[in-house]
Amino acid sequence: MIKKSNLTLGISPLLFFCLVLINGCSKGDSPTEKDPIGQTPEPEPEPEPESEPYFTFTSYWTTEQTNEMDNWIIIHDSNGNLLDYKSYEGGDTIEFRAEDDEPSGKITVTILQIEPYTHYFDVDGTSQSCEGTETSATTYPDISIGSHWEKGRYIPSNVQASPTPNNLGEFTLTLTNVPGEYPILNNSGWNLDNDNAGNITTLKYIEFGHNHQASYDGEYTTVSTEQVKNWENTSYMMSVLHEDEGLKYLFFQNPEAGHDLTLDYGNFQSFDSYSYLPAIPPNDDYTVALRAFESENSFKTDIGYFCIYINDVNNGMQIPFGYLDRFTHYRSDVRIVRDNTEYQYTLFGPKPDINSYPEKPNVSYTLEQINGFDLVTDLNYIRRIDHWATPWPTSEEFCHTTRWSVVSNPQNYPVINEFPEELLTKYPDMAPLDEIEYSGSIFYMKGRDYAEHIRFEFDSHYDDTIQYGQEVESFWVKKE
Repeated sequence: MIKKSNLTLGISPLLFFCLVLINGCSKGDSPTEKDPIGQTPEPEPEPEPESEPYFTFTSYWTTEQTNEMDNWIIIHDSNGNLLDYKSYEGGDTIEFRAEDDEPSGKITVTILQIEPYTHYFDVDGTSQSCEGTETSATTYPDISIGSHWEKGRYIPSNVQASPTPNNLGEFTLTLTNVPGEYPILNNSGWNLDNDNAGNITTLKYIEFGHNHQASYDGEYTTVSTEQVKNWENTSYMMSVLHEDEGLKYLFFQNPEAGHDLTLDYGNFQSFDSYSYLPAIPPNDDYTVALRAFESENSFKTDIGYFCIYINDVNNGMQIPFGYLDRFTHYRSDVRIVRDNTEYQYTLFGPKPDINSYPEKPNVSYTLEQINGFDLVTDLNYIRRIDHWATPWPTSEEFCHTTRWSVVSNPQNYPVINEFPEELLTKYPDMAPLDEIEYSGSIFYMKGRDYAEHIRFEFDSHYDDTIQYGQEVESFWVKKE
């Protein structure tokens, strides 16, 4: 007799194990590993934070303003090593980040632009032109890490100008009964010798007019200026520097539309007070001007009445400045060109107290290249701009120019050891740094220092409103 129960009990565990093994290994599944009891899983590594930009540039120009030119920002460290360079278009914001270590100290920033350009030149007295390119660049050293520059952004001033009057057309202004033969020494814009007609201005505009004419009848001179703009409900000021009677003025209202106007010199008056500039030294050219304003708001927003504007006449004379009690603010301008120098001085607000003009400065250097330029001068300046350029085209064979400016103060002239080879290859008409010739420097003795100039150029919130007592004094020294 067979005992089935024992056989069944002996086989069932084996069959069960095989079934479990087959079921667990089917469908390609792998056994799931469980974390050991009591052990915490390792957290996923966090991504490294992106480094802060060491320089940011935002262009607020529109694409239409930049689409015909290529624009680049080039960054060097304080030792002249190339860090990075990027292109931009109008409306772009570009950031410069360090791949490894952030630059230490300060950086040097160059703004480079390449655009199509029509060059005009003279060949045997005949004006000709050619179509080529112009490369222009400006380099700024000693820029702080983390700077954010903005270019082309306009934030309206808190000082609002008065409305511009309506233009009623033009009129001819005639001045009669001027004693003497062609005695007027001043003229708006340029010296016309016998045809000088004095200065004609409103608070908002200087009126140059056209077709100045003068006649002499043996006792009196008559002068006329055509195409003077007729501004509605506007007060005009005319000032005349007479070679015998000095500086006089007259206020008058605009004529009716379509009418001309005649003034009698006999109605002109002397100013309430005068001061005299030092005698203009021998020169090649000069310009002297005094503008006047009737309020602080007008001083900050208008051109001003010209009490006098005179240029390039009677070397050696002491030019008078005339003042009226009705005026609250003035602007004085002096410009003198001598040999290879141009001196400029501007005072905003008070009456000027000019006792002398500075002598021509001494400027010397041994190396004319941008890199390593070792200029020395006896001027005590706060900012300077060095200019470099290739020769101007004289034929269609080479119709390209490269201009480069370096802005600095006495302590921070830049070093540029290397220039992006990609850009030299991409723009073969751009001259290498060592082939650009030095042309001259502008030295600022008064005005914005270097740091303030950077803010003026690239800080949209910088307040550049004219301030009472502000002075600007400079010498432009050209290469001899």
